[in-house]
Amino acid sequence: MNFQTRIFVAVALCAVIFMLFDFLNPKPPPEEATDGTAVVDAEGKAVVDAEGKGSSEGKGEGKAGAEAQGEGEAEVDPAAAAVEVLEADHEVHDELLALGMTNRSPGRGGLVSQVHLLSPQFAGHATATDAYGLAGKRTLEVTLTDEDGNTLVPRGTPYEVVERTDDRFVVAHRSAELEVIERFVLVHDYEARLEVEVHNRGAAPLTERVHVRTRIGMSDSRYDIRRGLCRTAEDVEGEDRSDVDDGPVRYSGGIQWAGVDGKYFTTLVVPQDAAQDCEVSQAEDGSAMEARLGTAKVELPPGGVNTHVFGLYIGPKELERLQAFSAVDAEVRLEEAIDWGFFGGVSEWLGKMLLALLRWIHDLVSNWGVSIVLLTVLIKALTLPLTLKQMSSMKRMKEIQPEMAKIKEKYADDRVKQGQEMQALFARSGVNPLAGCLPMLVQLPIWFALYSMLGAAVELVHVPFLWLPDLTEQDPFYVLPLALGALMILQNRMMPSTMDAAQAKLMRWVMPIMFTVFMLFLPSGLGVYIFANIVLSLVQTAIQVGISKNDAAAAAT
Repeated sequence: MNFQTRIFVAVALCAVIFMLFDFLNPKPPPEEATDGTAVVDAEGKAVVDAEGKGSSEGKGEGKAGAEAQGEGEAEVDPAAAAVEVLEADHEVHDELLALGMTNRSPGRGGLVSQVHLLSPQFAGHATATDAYGLAGKRTLEVTLTDEDGNTLVPRGTPYEVVERTDDRFVVAHRSAELEVIERFVLVHDYEARLEVEVHNRGAAPLTERVHVRTRIGMSDSRYDIRRGLCRTAEDVEGEDRSDVDDGPVRYSGGIQWAGVDGKYFTTLVVPQDAAQDCEVSQAEDGSAMEARLGTAKVELPPGGVNTHVFGLYIGPKELERLQAFSAVDAEVRLEEAIDWGFFGGVSEWLGKMLLALLRWIHDLVSNWGVSIVLLTVLIKALTLPLTLKQMSSMKRMKEIQPEMAKIKEKYADDRVKQGQEMQALFARSGVNPLAGCLPMLVQLPIWFALYSMLGAAVELVHVPFLWLPDLTEQDPFYVLPLALGALMILQNRMMPSTMDAAQAKLMRWVMPIMFTVFMLFLPSGLGVYIFANIVLSLVQTAIQVGISKNDAAAAAT
């Protein structure tokens, strides 16, 4: 596939500059509970990973920062702290998801402290807990503030556990001035519903707003970059650690949903009504990405009651499940959390089509690795006419290279005349210099969509193929990267070139070496696709070279 592959590699190498960040953050060890029910992990072992310690807050400025982070904390109420409320841990679960819940979040109500994925695809693997387990023991938490950003429930005030069942966890705070009830209910699959009910029991009006913060720990994978997400009225805004190094990034007005994600898993918070703002930040120690969604301010008269309703999605980024989200009655497109590539709607359309094709092939052969190879063959066959047109144009360009060199030498000091003579040569020879580029440009969105789709397909998580233990992890033995580099060198030697010696040397040696380094950090599923693509290109080039030799031999006789 010659020049198409080279352009693909060149663009991909630009992207690698932004991918090669070191996210090696140690996983915090689980800590033993002092009392309460233990959270059960995917292997049935008792694990409690929750503490009543304050979370690492992002850095806000002025009033906006106070509202965003709840920095204007009320003083600890000694009387409230003296109330004897037992600390409790609890697990809510259904067939696919188990969440560790706790009231050990003083002044912040209930807290999701653990996430366990129970699907057979994930259970028993580190991903069952590690997809979210690095989130600083605060996967999701709720804060209630006044109009100035001060927390309404004094820090250190315990919440009472009102109800806990297999699918429900309810906590409450009650004082003479305020009552707050938080209801967390698993709906189905990876969906949950959070209700925060606020009662003004005081004699004066109360202005309140709710902040829901979700966190995801930094990954030790250079490819699985963790982001904070804000779905504004216009688009999905995704920020990674490099975007918030200088402070939180905030969006205001018409926020449809917010959350955090990695390449394959996400936690999304969807308000029943559009939220006022969304803020993305990182923990002060750099251990987690955070996204906070803040509701609009609500003024409650004495005796007034207001309920904030949120839908939650906590699980893998499976297209159909995200599309079918129904925990709240809100028109949202959670599938926008899937990164289909940078060609916008074209990439999304192509990505969904290619994913459907991949699944269809898998239904036939029951092997994801083979499915990737067969999908690559299918796409290669569909784009073959364009590729042949590109190669034919390159061959004709090579044939007129001697005449082009003479024109360059003759009119070296007159660029205008040189250009005119070149155009005249192209016209006489029937060569269009753009004919070799246009077919490649038409194919680029398809190949990039396939690349992006394979890089985000959660279906490949924990799927082995040949010597590869997981198609979403890098090749642990570096066989694919080294083989791909060797194949690229071989391909460069076989293909006709219209470049000068310096450019040819660059493409022949430097690009394969850089590409090999790039491949070291890519998921092996992508490596299988690129390997199959280059092998097919080599076969195609060999056939083309053979035909050219036969034509030359026939012409000589």
